[in-house]
Amino acid sequence: MKPRSLVSSRFVWALSCVGVLFLVACILQGTENIRLVPDLFPSPPGVPPAGASVAEDREDRTDIDWKTMPRPLPEPRWPELDHDMATVPLWPSDPACAMHNVSFALRANKTFLVSFPRSGNSWTRYLVEGATGVATGAVYAGEKLIHFGMKSQMRNLRGKVILIKIHTNDRRRVPDHVPVILLIRNPAESIISFFNFLNGEGSNEKWLRNVTYDAYFTKDFSDHFDLQILKWKKLATDRLLYSQRLLVIPYEELKKDSIAQVRRALAFLGVPADEGRLECLRRYPEGFRLGLQRQVDPYTPEQKLALAKAVVEVSELLRERNFPPLPAYDLTHK
Repeated sequence: MKPRSLVSSRFVWALSCVGVLFLVACILQGTENIRLVPDLFPSPPGVPPAGASVAEDREDRTDIDWKTMPRPLPEPRWPELDHDMATVPLWPSDPACAMHNVSFALRANKTFLVSFPRSGNSWTRYLVEGATGVATGAVYAGEKLIHFGMKSQMRNLRGKVILIKIHTNDRRRVPDHVPVILLIRNPAESIISFFNFLNGEGSNEKWLRNVTYDAYFTKDFSDHFDLQILKWKKLATDRLLYSQRLLVIPYEELKKDSIAQVRRALAFLGVPADEGRLECLRRYPEGFRLGLQRQVDPYTPEQKLALAKAVVEVSELLRERNFPPLPAYDLTHK
């Protein structure tokens, strides 16, 4: 009979050989698909399990679309209104909708509507005001409220508006803990629209202005593009990285089915859906500030590559936050 110590040493030696062979196999075949302790510790929600490829993770999340809501959601309740402040009828000429007004809240929680300029911010505010009956505002003091003649002085309107428009990307002005609705539009369209807004002529209303066709093929437009594509990406990136409570609404999804996206905004804001108000929004979906849609493709191949790269990078961050990727954009803007 062999000594017990000899048997133990041979067992250890054999086990070591198996381990060495396994490591050699790992090196030869690559380690990306090797899982030493599979499924013992499940990954947190939204994080792919160890060893799973990105493609596998995306296939597992095909049920997520732009109607999915981030959780948890606040308990829905109607905002208390300040009856000492102004009230304005939304659709006074329509007997079926004339009873629906927009008023100021008595105490509304702060929620920002963050977007790159010319991405549908004012339209979204109109839709939210129509659906909730509560006014929205802007951080810009010189801007008039949509349904009121007064300027948007947020010092006087703190707690009175349900949504606050902002285009800047400053974490001091948009703290991480404050809820945010992030509105994203195809950068190829929003950059052109913003160029028109800044440089166009022919109307007192800036959102209706246009530049000449030749103006797109100048150094001014090239410089404008180089700056704005960085701002477009950074604005979306920072909100996706830092905002703790976030709802993302692509402008193209809002155009496709505005009521579905308004329902998402209502749930995020914690306001019940009023089917009468939503029916009136179906009758009057456009609001008051739709800009002209200039059909032009001024982008160079290098600029189109920069557009595509920015869209891909933002889409990857959306996936990490359990949102779908951005829609398939036409980056030629034709």
